[in-house]
Amino acid sequence: MLKRILGTRGSRLALAQSTLIADALRAAHPGLAVELRVITTRGDRILDVALSAVGDKGLFVKELEQALLAEEVDFCVHSCKDLPSIVPEGLTLAAFPARVDPRDMLVLRAETPAAGQATLEALPRGGVVGTSSLRRACQIRALRPDLELRDVRGNVDTRLRKLAEGQYDALVLATAGLERLGLFDADGRLRSDGAAFVAAPVPAETMLPAVAQGILAIECRADDAETLALLAPLDHAPSRAAALAERAFLRRLEGGCQVPIAAYATLDVPDRLRLRGLVGSLDGTMVVRGERSGPVETAESLGTVLAEALLEQGAAEVLTALTGRGGDL
Repeated sequence: MLKRILGTRGSRLALAQSTLIADALRAAHPGLAVELRVITTRGDRILDVALSAVGDKGLFVKELEQALLAEEVDFCVHSCKDLPSIVPEGLTLAAFPARVDPRDMLVLRAETPAAGQATLEALPRGGVVGTSSLRRACQIRALRPDLELRDVRGNVDTRLRKLAEGQYDALVLATAGLERLGLFDADGRLRSDGAAFVAAPVPAETMLPAVAQGILAIECRADDAETLALLAPLDHAPSRAAALAERAFLRRLEGGCQVPIAAYATLDVPDRLRLRGLVGSLDGTMVVRGERSGPVETAESLGTVLAEALLEQGAAEVLTALTGRGGDL
């Protein structure tokens, strides 16, 4: 029997995503055996410090990629937004399954007075919002500088428990993760550990998503032709184009967890990609935005062109202030 070993983190969300891909792969290739092997990453071990303070992108993928290179596993499933913009030599992103909702989600306790209007604009003055994302914090501060932002770590259930306990007035989480975890009931109410919450997507016009948010990336060895062929049916061309454009934007800006950067590519018409991008200061007082459109086959160059445009419009100064890099931007 043909068999492949899938490397995955052990979090509930990572296992849900990896199981989804394993099932899809078995459906595409009847008779194929797929074994999940759990690998703990550095990001999994650091639970009490904001990720932006302890490292760059790669905290959740390095050990998985080492296992791939050591041929201990055959492929890995990642949340694409967690991936560094440069793939290590010898590895490749073999497939990007269809993207799910890339927007952020505002989550409130069901009994919160503002729950009837689950928007950032409707939150009470001085409300406490939990997020460990500098991208989200920048855009929230630009919109609502009166809100108090506090870091929140842990898995989704842990974060929701902290919200239920009253440690925060609201959380901002990725819609994709909540949906993949199956936390919504038939009425659209979000539930976790017996507590109910009101959740509403934040429009992309209000909060631009993270690079490749809502996209899964399947990584394998570049010279493993047989595994590449097995994974090929799972690749979704529009999602691949979006991921390539957004990751090229990030790569040119050389940004990571310490820089508020956002990008969102959509196919507004067949074969034509619209890419929106953002670079901002930590306090939200300076936000540089822009967009470009072009043929879908030029996805990566479109990302680079938009990044160059934003650098010329002031993003270079923002990045220099945050990272200390100047001449190489």
